[in-house]
Amino acid sequence: MRFFLLLLLSFALSFANVQDENSSQDQSLVDQNFSEAGEAAEEIKAKLLYQSYYELPKKLFKGQLFTLTIKALSAKEDYESLNYKFSNAIGLELLEKEPVRKTDGPYLYDTFYFQVKGNRVRTPDIATSLIFEDYSGDLEETLEGVSIETVSLNPEKDFSSILANTFKVLEYKTSQYDNQHNIVVFSAEAKMGNLKDFSLTIATKEGIDAYEQNLSYSSATYYAVVPKQLNELKFSYFDLNTRHFRDVIIPIIVENDRVSTQTDLAPTQNTHAFKKIILASIASVLGLALFILRRKKLYLLLFIIPLFFIAKLSVPIKHVCISQDSNIYLLPMKNGTIFEQVPYRFKTEALGEAQGFTKIRMQNNQIGWVKDENLCKD
Repeated sequence: MRFFLLLLLSFALSFANVQDENSSQDQSLVDQNFSEAGEAAEEIKAKLLYQSYYELPKKLFKGQLFTLTIKALSAKEDYESLNYKFSNAIGLELLEKEPVRKTDGPYLYDTFYFQVKGNRVRTPDIATSLIFEDYSGDLEETLEGVSIETVSLNPEKDFSSILANTFKVLEYKTSQYDNQHNIVVFSAEAKMGNLKDFSLTIATKEGIDAYEQNLSYSSATYYAVVPKQLNELKFSYFDLNTRHFRDVIIPIIVENDRVSTQTDLAPTQNTHAFKKIILASIASVLGLALFILRRKKLYLLLFIIPLFFIAKLSVPIKHVCISQDSNIYLLPMKNGTIFEQVPYRFKTEALGEAQGFTKIRMQNNQIGWVKDENLCKD
């Protein structure tokens, strides 16, 4: 009987131990399920935003403008804004902080414009944040940057430093700058090209007087002081579509935009003008004599034309007074380049007028423009 009671007690204890082990296992399973659920919740939170590069370029040229487009998909639609932070970029300059945005169904396409500045390029790490009205923090997703093959051009000396899909000269003009130089001015436009970089090695003085950049489109007015012996201004740019250098040729035709002619100049100039008047007078008298003798209209023209020439040479040059400390501009533009400031008041000849400016000859024979408001009374 005692043996039977001991056996029954042993069986009861074993059953209790099994129950404890089962409870422990159940609790462990519950804890594991809670842990996995928490991790899943964190994963859902981290994937409120999906993003990737869209049509990333495979090769770039140093100096090139290009676009970087981010394709994004948000799991929630009630966010207020989508903010970007760039870091760890190599060899790139961001041209505009705000992206150009397009939508296609649930997808957003945000495009940024960059210019290649270095010999090696790595796109930035892009940390994108979803900002919600009822959430003071932000939910951030990071798109890692990638390296892109970069090529440096090997151009000729006449390369203008412009890489563009298209480049076009709209209009141009050449005027005398001084006795040894002319000044060539032209306006141009480009697509996917930064005209701020335009430069020519042949120019002794150059600059951009008007510039406008509207992401893919840019326009500018450029001036160059070049040797008087040049008959044309030739330069090249790199066509990104064909991947070839293209030549641009601007003929140099000096425009004589004086408002009057050569009386009251330096003695040597006066002597040349006087000689021209004498020769024109002789030709006119000869034409008149022939007309009287032969009565042909051709000789009458020979008499009249030299008279017009004499009248033109006899018209005195218009002079203006320039105020002290007046700025002298290369071009008649409000925000144009100032290349000199006159230290004292002086008189000089007026060579032309345009848009509130008067074209003048400086005392060193250089040509410039002065604002009409800086003209003093005699």
